[in-house]
Amino acid sequence: MGALIKMTPELDLSFDVVVIGAGIAGLSVALSLPPTLRIAIISRSFTVTSSHWAKGGVAAACKHGDEPAEHLRDTIEAGGGLNDPDQVALLVGAAPEAIDFLQRQGVDFEVKPEREAGHSQPRIWHADGDATGGAIMRALSTRQREAPNLTEIEGSLIEILNDDNGVVGIMIAHRGSLVLVRSPRVVLASGGATGLWSDHTSPNSNLGNGIVNAYRVGASVADLEFTQFHPTAIALSTSPLSLATEALRGAGAWIVDDEGKRFLFEADPAGELATRDKVARIMYRHPGQAYLDPRPIGRENLERRFPTFVQDCRQRGHDPVLHGPVPIRPAAHYTIGGVLTGSYGETSVPGLYAIGECASTGVHGANRLASNSLLEGVVFGRRAADHLVDVSRTLHGVYYPGSVDLPTRAPTRASLTHLVDGALGIERNASAISSATERLVNASSTVEMGPCNAWELTLASELISMMLIAARERSGTVGSHTRSDERPEDPNYRLTFVKGSTLRREVRPK
Repeated sequence: MGALIKMTPELDLSFDVVVIGAGIAGLSVALSLPPTLRIAIISRSFTVTSSHWAKGGVAAACKHGDEPAEHLRDTIEAGGGLNDPDQVALLVGAAPEAIDFLQRQGVDFEVKPEREAGHSQPRIWHADGDATGGAIMRALSTRQREAPNLTEIEGSLIEILNDDNGVVGIMIAHRGSLVLVRSPRVVLASGGATGLWSDHTSPNSNLGNGIVNAYRVGASVADLEFTQFHPTAIALSTSPLSLATEALRGAGAWIVDDEGKRFLFEADPAGELATRDKVARIMYRHPGQAYLDPRPIGRENLERRFPTFVQDCRQRGHDPVLHGPVPIRPAAHYTIGGVLTGSYGETSVPGLYAIGECASTGVHGANRLASNSLLEGVVFGRRAADHLVDVSRTLHGVYYPGSVDLPTRAPTRASLTHLVDGALGIERNASAISSATERLVNASSTVEMGPCNAWELTLASELISMMLIAARERSGTVGSHTRSDERPEDPNYRLTFVKGSTLRREVRPK
């Protein structure tokens, strides 16, 4: 039995473009569109997104001695070779212009780039020390507020609306009711799904609902078995966990065990500079608590270069300057899979685009290289803006229902998190995946909850189901997908979900 939620017909909201999400990807596309277009930006929050919390920088080969070709090689190596090389070439080739775009928006990058794990060269551009995401978002938000053609609407996505010709708008929850927002072009920049895990670094609202909504209207989704776990989440609080930026390890910080021993070198010669998937896997398998020891950086450098890290630890009762090693643990950090897109963020549904973490562009392969995510948001956000301006779409009449039937029962968030933690953690196996799949199918929904919350958890359940199928089908270990019961296989394929058909296994481009 569902609940009939009234629509709000007195609000006649119609825009040339609707952008769902207010992080770096969403604002990059909005600020790159012509000022003659009326653009709505829809978000639950305009001050709390994954982009605001990004501690790392923007990867870009902009200095003599570092070339895009090297950035490309590092990206593909980190991705386990499953990256789309053409998409990676677009990403790294446009990186210098992305830095220039951000500078034009008011971002003040530091003079010299730094190195992070997985990068062969120092090419990470920081702003405001180890709070680059916050510095970028302050600049972009200022430009957004100054633009008269951009309208902020606080709300959450309920449904993407389409007809036989493509998208016609979206339905959102807004101030206690449902509202229709008409538009012939919808850009999903809604973030990932790492909030499904108990240990995560994203806002709690990141449950992947944008991905499922796109799938429901016919967009293909892919690579859902790949979720990146950041190895150095600060283990001094409950989720969302604050990050100890990768740049700390690039500057010389150590990862040690209870006895102060640097144990990473036992499994990987790169030690602290190994890629995130490798470091997280080694930490998961090593007994006891792991710590980040910042003392090799030096007290003065630590406080000057990493003030956010120092402040985050102090706020949680541990002073890294005075007391040294900080407890850390891996946490779900980045959804690599998502809505399958082309080189401009376009999906298989006319008028629908996906950019940023909700998209599967192919640039990350099986594991994202550090600091490529902010870069991806800018590069593909700007490419999407170029593309959708050139595509002519006419909005026909949109049916406006008086009310919408939403469920009032769904699996609880705690039960879904328990399933995800047990079956889709750093290491997976067939038995755990099978058990979780069965429990998800039989999930009890006996507790009444608000209809919007129930709908959100219903969509989350659908996404988890697809994640479990993909994790089961990929029987080998590659990148961020580790099978403790792995079988030898050629990993060079992509698992794609297409609405109305079975799961597809497609050979990846090389």
